[in-house]
Amino acid sequence: MLMTVEELRQYITTEETDQVLAARLSALELTIRNYTNNTFTKDGVVDYPADVKLAAANILKWQLKNEAAAAGDTSKKDIQSETLSRYSVTYAADASEADISADFGVPKKLVACLKYYKKARF
Repeated sequence: MLMTVEELRQYITTEETDQVLAARLSALELTIRNYTNNTFTKDGVVDYPADVKLAAANILKWQLKNEAAAAGDTSKKDIQSETLSRYSVTYAADASEADISADFGVPKKLVACLKYYKKARF
Protein backbone atom coordinates (compact mmCIF):
# COMPACT_ATOMS: atom_id res chain seq x y z
CA MET A 1 0.00 0.00 0.00
CA LEU A 2 1.17 3.51 -0.83
CA MET A 3 0.44 4.78 2.68
CA THR A 4 -2.17 4.35 5.37
CA VAL A 5 -5.01 6.79 5.90
CA GLU A 6 -3.50 7.72 9.27
CA GLU A 7 -0.21 8.56 7.58
CA LEU A 8 -2.05 10.63 4.95
CA ARG A 9 -3.84 12.59 7.67
CA GLN A 10 -0.43 13.74 8.93
CA TYR A 11 0.01 15.61 5.64
CA ILE A 12 -3.52 16.90 4.99
CA THR A 13 -6.54 18.05 6.96
CA THR A 14 -9.87 16.98 5.53
CA GLU A 15 -13.35 15.99 6.59
CA GLU A 16 -13.44 13.05 4.16
CA THR A 17 -14.09 9.67 5.75
CA ASP A 18 -11.35 7.09 6.14
CA GLN A 19 -13.10 4.85 3.58
CA VAL A 20 -13.12 7.59 0.93
CA LEU A 21 -9.47 8.43 1.57
CA ALA A 22 -8.51 4.74 1.42
CA ALA A 23 -10.26 4.41 -1.95
CA ARG A 24 -8.53 7.56 -3.24
CA LEU A 25 -5.15 6.29 -2.05
CA SER A 26 -5.71 2.93 -3.73
CA ALA A 27 -6.68 4.58 -7.03
CA LEU A 28 -3.73 6.97 -6.84
CA GLU A 29 -1.36 4.08 -6.14
CA LEU A 30 -2.54 2.31 -9.30
CA THR A 31 -2.13 5.52 -11.31
CA ILE A 32 1.41 6.04 -10.00
CA ARG A 33 2.37 2.44 -10.75
CA ASN A 34 0.93 2.68 -14.26
CA TYR A 35 2.58 6.05 -14.92
CA THR A 36 6.02 4.92 -13.74
CA ASN A 37 5.76 1.28 -14.83
CA ASN A 38 7.31 0.57 -11.43
CA THR A 39 5.93 -1.74 -8.74
CA PHE A 40 8.25 -0.31 -6.06
CA THR A 41 9.04 -3.79 -4.71
CA LYS A 42 12.31 -4.87 -3.06
CA ASP A 43 12.60 -8.60 -2.30
CA GLY A 44 8.81 -8.92 -2.57
CA VAL A 45 8.04 -6.05 -0.17
CA VAL A 46 6.38 -2.87 -1.41
CA ASP A 47 8.53 0.12 -0.50
CA TYR A 48 7.59 3.61 -1.65
CA PRO A 49 10.23 6.33 -1.28
CA ALA A 50 9.40 9.34 0.89
CA ASP A 51 9.18 11.72 -2.07
CA VAL A 52 6.62 9.50 -3.80
CA LYS A 53 4.51 9.45 -0.63
CA LEU A 54 4.77 13.23 -0.32
CA ALA A 55 3.83 13.65 -3.98
CA ALA A 56 0.77 11.44 -3.42
CA ALA A 57 -0.25 13.50 -0.38
CA ASN A 58 0.17 16.75 -2.34
CA ILE A 59 -1.86 15.37 -5.26
CA LEU A 60 -4.72 14.37 -2.97
CA LYS A 61 -4.54 17.69 -1.14
CA TRP A 62 -4.79 19.57 -4.46
CA GLN A 63 -7.68 17.40 -5.65
CA LEU A 64 -9.65 17.88 -2.42
CA LYS A 65 -9.05 21.63 -2.44
CA ASN A 66 -10.18 22.01 -6.04
CA GLU A 67 -13.22 19.77 -5.60
CA ALA A 68 -14.32 21.97 -2.70
CA ALA A 69 -13.77 25.11 -4.79
CA ALA A 70 -15.73 23.63 -7.69
CA ALA A 71 -18.59 22.92 -5.29
CA GLY A 72 -18.68 26.60 -4.34
CA ASP A 73 -16.43 26.69 -1.27
CA THR A 74 -14.12 29.61 -2.02
CA SER A 75 -12.71 29.82 1.50
CA LYS A 76 -9.69 27.72 0.52
CA LYS A 77 -8.91 29.57 -2.72
CA ASP A 78 -6.21 32.22 -2.84
CA ILE A 79 -7.42 35.71 -3.70
CA GLN A 80 -5.51 37.44 -6.49
CA SER A 81 -7.33 40.78 -6.27
CA GLU A 82 -10.31 42.26 -4.48
CA THR A 83 -12.18 45.51 -5.13
CA LEU A 84 -14.41 47.18 -2.55
CA SER A 85 -16.65 49.48 -4.59
CA ARG A 86 -19.01 47.33 -6.66
CA TYR A 87 -17.52 44.36 -4.85
CA SER A 88 -15.35 42.17 -7.09
CA VAL A 89 -13.07 39.26 -6.22
CA THR A 90 -10.60 37.52 -8.52
CA TYR A 91 -9.24 34.20 -7.33
CA ALA A 92 -5.71 33.13 -8.19
CA ALA A 93 -5.37 30.10 -10.41
CA ASP A 94 -2.64 27.70 -9.34
CA ALA A 95 -2.43 26.10 -12.77
CA SER A 96 -3.47 26.80 -16.32
CA GLU A 97 -4.64 24.18 -18.79
CA ALA A 98 -1.11 23.89 -20.16
CA ASP A 99 0.27 23.18 -16.68
CA ILE A 100 -2.06 20.24 -15.97
CA SER A 101 -0.67 16.71 -16.24
CA ALA A 102 -2.75 14.63 -18.66
CA ASP A 103 -2.12 11.46 -16.65
CA PHE A 104 -3.08 12.76 -13.21
CA GLY A 105 -5.24 15.84 -13.84
CA VAL A 106 -3.19 17.94 -11.41
CA PRO A 107 -0.43 20.53 -11.98
CA LYS A 108 2.71 19.02 -13.48
CA LYS A 109 4.81 20.37 -10.61
CA LEU A 110 3.07 17.93 -8.24
CA VAL A 111 4.07 14.88 -10.27
CA ALA A 112 7.51 16.03 -11.43
CA CYS A 113 9.40 13.85 -8.94
CA LEU A 114 7.76 10.69 -10.31
CA LYS A 115 9.73 10.90 -13.56
CA TYR A 116 12.82 9.68 -11.68
CA TYR A 117 11.03 6.40 -10.93
CA LYS A 118 9.89 5.65 -14.48
CA LYS A 119 11.02 2.31 -15.86
CA ALA A 120 11.23 1.43 -19.54
CA ARG A 121 8.29 -0.36 -21.09
CA PHE A 122 9.07 -3.34 -23.31
